[in-house]
Amino acid sequence: MAEKSSSYPDYTEDQLKAALSSLIEGSSDPDFDGRHLYGFNDDNHKLSKLQSITATRILDYEAYMADSSSPSEAALEAKVPEFWKEHGPILNLQEVIKRESPRMALAAEFKRASPSKGEIAAHLDAGDQAQKYASGGANIISVLTEPRWFKGGLSDMTTVRLQTAGKSYPRPAVLRKEFITNKYQITEALAGGADSVLLIVAILPQHLLKSMIDYARSFGMEPLVEVHSDCEVEVALQAGAKVIGVNNRNLHTFQLDLHTTEHVTEILSKNGCNFDHSDASSGYTVCSLSGMSTAFDVDRYRQINVGMCLIGESLMRAADPSVAIANLCLDPKDFQSASELAGGAYTKGTKIVKVCGVTNADDALVACQAGANLIGVIFVPKSKRCVTKEQAKSIVERVRTFGERTSVMNVSLTKQESALNQLVANARSLEDASRRPMVVGVFQNQPSEFILEMVQDCGLDLVQLHGSEGMKAASKDLCGVPAIRVVDIETDPETGNATSDAAQKLLDSISAEPLAILLDTSIKGNKDGGGTGVTFDWAIAEKVQSAGLPVIIAGGLNPDNVAVAVTSTRPWGVDVSSGVEASPGKKDHEKVRAFVGGARKAAIEAGKGM
Repeated sequence: MAEKSSSYPDYTEDQLKAALSSLIEGSSDPDFDGRHLYGFNDDNHKLSKLQSITATRILDYEAYMADSSSPSEAALEAKVPEFWKEHGPILNLQEVIKRESPRMALAAEFKRASPSKGEIAAHLDAGDQAQKYASGGANIISVLTEPRWFKGGLSDMTTVRLQTAGKSYPRPAVLRKEFITNKYQITEALAGGADSVLLIVAILPQHLLKSMIDYARSFGMEPLVEVHSDCEVEVALQAGAKVIGVNNRNLHTFQLDLHTTEHVTEILSKNGCNFDHSDASSGYTVCSLSGMSTAFDVDRYRQINVGMCLIGESLMRAADPSVAIANLCLDPKDFQSASELAGGAYTKGTKIVKVCGVTNADDALVACQAGANLIGVIFVPKSKRCVTKEQAKSIVERVRTFGERTSVMNVSLTKQESALNQLVANARSLEDASRRPMVVGVFQNQPSEFILEMVQDCGLDLVQLHGSEGMKAASKDLCGVPAIRVVDIETDPETGNATSDAAQKLLDSISAEPLAILLDTSIKGNKDGGGTGVTFDWAIAEKVQSAGLPVIIAGGLNPDNVAVAVTSTRPWGVDVSSGVEASPGKKDHEKVRAFVGGARKAAIEAGKGM
């Protein structure tokens, strides 16, 4: 089908509703087959984004198939065996997933954009990216072929199929991810080299879903059937689905809940469905389809017998997809070896990037899009970057929207025996939680009542204490949320050196209360601390991390020196504020992107030497 979105017309709300209603045609029991559809039989129902996109694709395809220059379904069917003869047979999706056990199968997704995130990586070439995915260990390549919102096309899918064949690695299965509502789209996918297609239960009446599954199987294709709600699971099973993908994102509201996969596996177990990934004879396979980006996510689902995880955005944004895939620890042995706690030097490199001093929602969004984990808002009155409660709320709302959430992010903290072990465990938990950006409120020697008020009223995820409050003040009980404790490294303005015992003093002072430790510059003689724009002696951070304590470093960082900081010191995190500004309180968006991107790329290079 033609892929240039500019060639597509716009449709009225009535046209879109009529298009959706047409899907129930042919049902002998419309009320039963449409029981799970959002707003079904409600004349006043307002279409969700998912339904608007689906209806648009229905109308696009109606126009396309009516065009005499478009290939007929029969012509496409004739091309299918020709494609297989020239480029190799179709792969069975369920078999591809099962053969990976006990390793988690990975579906790496090629997605240039999305309705909720906008452009993700519009410049990337599908074939090049797919080769990086496959050589890095992906078993399935998922390709978005919808052109308007996702900037994809069938040519991307075919390119992926052709350019990942005949390599040193096993050919990955190619999944067409589309809003499929007719057999023509399945035939089109087969003729273009797809091994599987996505069938979304939320948009398909049960009779149509069963027809699509049966039609795909008539060619030897096993479809991936996507569910989200309890009723959709029932519909999928009654329609005959075998490979069940759980979308952790509600596509009607775009809200994300990683517990959805666990909930669906409970329903399947109650229905007597065997989906054990380690059992070759199991009749079902469960896949988790959205919101994952870390080894913790993968292991979470491995524990409940999920056989495949689909990961897209984080891999599309990754500086090196093969490294990002390796960091997922798809093999349980890799995860186990990476899960040791304190007992040696911290050597895992930079995981956290924080952009601080953000004063408006637009700057916050750019930082999120660039890949920042933490967005800092300052509540200290003397700061040029101090925000009002209204500004903070606006920033929190934008960050939450980007992260597809509506509430405060929870950092799961497990009590450890020592302060050092506690901070190491906390670091792992924060890495996990901050896969979706979090907002940090920065305070300095301010009353706990004020901090609690801002946390509650603004919806802050974390607090950062930047004054002389002490370690124990950084407790969740006092701050309302976990708190980062800033330690100022007193630096001689002439030599740039800290005192010789600075590292040991820090190690002796730590307690179990803070979530994490951030090192910043304090100019000798200046009692205010922090916000100097001057770097401290990074050797202090090296010494502290050699003792096993992961730290975030701040002070004087900018796009020009962050790579040096990351490669030479290998800090757990980096924090920037004035180094990416156009003027105090206003970020330079290119500098933000350069800083975050530079930190990520440098972390990868630094890791190659370990």
